[in-house]
Amino acid sequence: MLIHVVLVSEQTIPNLVPALMDKPAKVYLVATETMKRKGLPQRLKGVLQKRGIAAEILSGAPDTGLESIIGFASMKVADRLQKNHPSAKVVLNATGGTKPMVLGFTEVFRTRAARVIYTDTAHRRIESLAAAGGGAAGYTAMESVLDVEIYLAAQGFTIERARSDDRAWLDLAKGRRAACEFLAQRIEERGVQNLIGALNGLAHKALDGQRKLVAPKQTLESDPGRPWPEVLDQLQGFGLIRRNGRNIEFRDQGSACFLHGDWLEEYVWQVLRDEGMHDVRLGVIGRWDQAAKAENEFDVLATHMNELLFVECKTLKHGGKKAKDADLLYKVDSLGQDVRGLFGTTWLITARSPEPEMIDRARQQGVKLLGPSELHGLSGHVHHWKAGRVDSG
Repeated sequence: MLIHVVLVSEQTIPNLVPALMDKPAKVYLVATETMKRKGLPQRLKGVLQKRGIAAEILSGAPDTGLESIIGFASMKVADRLQKNHPSAKVVLNATGGTKPMVLGFTEVFRTRAARVIYTDTAHRRIESLAAAGGGAAGYTAMESVLDVEIYLAAQGFTIERARSDDRAWLDLAKGRRAACEFLAQRIEERGVQNLIGALNGLAHKALDGQRKLVAPKQTLESDPGRPWPEVLDQLQGFGLIRRNGRNIEFRDQGSACFLHGDWLEEYVWQVLRDEGMHDVRLGVIGRWDQAAKAENEFDVLATHMNELLFVECKTLKHGGKKAKDADLLYKVDSLGQDVRGLFGTTWLITARSPEPEMIDRARQQGVKLLGPSELHGLSGHVHHWKAGRVDSG
């Protein structure tokens, strides 16, 4: 029988990864009163149980005073394990907790555990100290064990639904793949950007607040110039619209939503899947544990090597005002920090050419900004991001 003892901390990902890799029969979550008040041990317990791993919370651990910590580790944890699971193989995950907790628990479990481990997220490895189990010090390469749902649950966010989990939507997205690739190839042309912006506006008029198609027939305000007719003909060929000069009719609700901006999200989702990310979800909707009444939606989320990539997609013109660009980046950065925690990356992908000020602000805030000229090479950016998440040896 394999048992993990975990020192609970706000670094929920390092707390979880070794247990999800080893799949122990049970995990004991050692928590201070501070961690308990924040709900972190309860959150970790719920995540582990979702993966079929039994978990028990041992609260009241002191976070300071080495003598008190050693006493708790010995009498409240180690002795309990010996009594309830005398033949079990015990692993101490000493990644979390305060420094005195790590020292105290390591001192006690060095002679009682098979392994004492530390999750080195920077180098994607699980370090092991020599312990009573006889194993020499060394490390194990980290495995990709966190999908988007579990990653978000560890951050305190519960997914209620995701568009990409719907089988009917997946079938439609497969049929729209060629249209996504066509738009991604042509969007760097200024005329195409203007056309997509105009179609976005028409689709907005065609859809109601619940994204239901209520007015499929719309008219472009001005006569399309080059390359508008060619692009419109292509979109008609893809089965998205019918057109007669400046008169546009959206074929169905899905087509209107697609040209309202969904095409960019779908393109990003397809590229991430093609590049072999561990898990990719589109249109993720859910709620934070501490704000159960408010829904949040994320355009595209992906995990790989237990890190999260959050991608926000924008097809509308940014407004031409620095304040609006700043507000957009602040929102994206803030939402990204909430959902990814200490690990992961935020990208903002836009189908309209960003102003230099927006590029500089994104760089300052640590948000990777990709404009229309970079869409056709998105796979290269994803490949580079993945390459940075391998064991550095």
